Order: sequence, then structure tokens, then C-alpha cells
Amino acid sequence: MTDTHSLMSSGALLAGLVAADYAGVLVAMLADLRSGVAKARRSGATVTSRGFRSTVEKAGRYYLTLFAMTAIDLMIVAAVLFLREFTDWNIPPFPIFTTVGAIGLGLIELKSIMENTRSSTSLRSAGRMLKKLFEDPEIRKIAEKLLRIDK
Repeated sequence: MTDTHSLMSSGALLAGLVAADYAGVLVAMLADLRSGVAKARRSGATVTSRGFRSTVEKAGRYYLTLFAMTAIDLMIVAAVLFLREFTDWNIPPFPIFTTVGAIGLGLIELKSIMENTRSSTSLRSAGRMLKKLFEDPEIRKIAEKLLRIDK
């Protein structure tokens, strides 16, 4: 493999990793938007453009942050390529800041989704109902029969 071919392969791989990071953040934001709209509909609240506008503003902040992290990664990758060329160091280039930033933003969105889908009062009442259901002798008999069928 030639040095130019190796450099092009590394560049394509890095661009693919960065694109996957950006796409992952987009998917997480869309999932959060979906869960927020579903929560509003469940609670009977009106879905307005204000909520959508805040999602667009959040996307702008997220991608500005990711862009800054990608700029730092570009400087690091340039330094790594320089070290590869002029020293014995063979550090693999990797967009560490972009990837860690994308994971962090994805986790923030995951927490928001969990908040949108969780209602502590409904979970508690569902738990109480399930407990009563499993305490019922008839339900126990049915469950035991089902377990025997499985064997």
C-alpha cells in the first residue's frame, strides 16, 4: 500500500467516524423530539411551534459544540500524521473529542427521553396492579400451567 493510499484510507475512515457521530446525535435528538411530542399528547397539552423551535435551537447548540470538538480533533489528527511521518511514533488517528462529545450529547438526549416516557405515579400504580394480579390464586394456576407447557 502506498503512503498516499494509506493517507486517503485513513482520511475516509476518519470522515466516516465523524459522520457517524453527527448522525448519532441527530437520531438521538429526533427520538427525544418524538418522545416529547408523545408526552405532550398523552397529557393533553397542545403541541406548539415553540417546542419545535426549541429543538431547532438545541440542534444548533449541539452541532456548534460538535463542530468545535471536530476542529480540535483535526488539529490532533494533523499532529498525529506529522508524528507518523517524521518520527517512529505510529499513533492511530481517531476523532476522540468528537466521539466523546457525541456520546455525551446522546446520553443527555437519552435522559430526556427517559424523563418524557416515565410517569412515577403511573409506574407505581401499574406495579401495585401487577402485584395484586400475581397474588391472585387463579392467575398463579394459569402461570403454572403455562410454565409446564414450556417444558
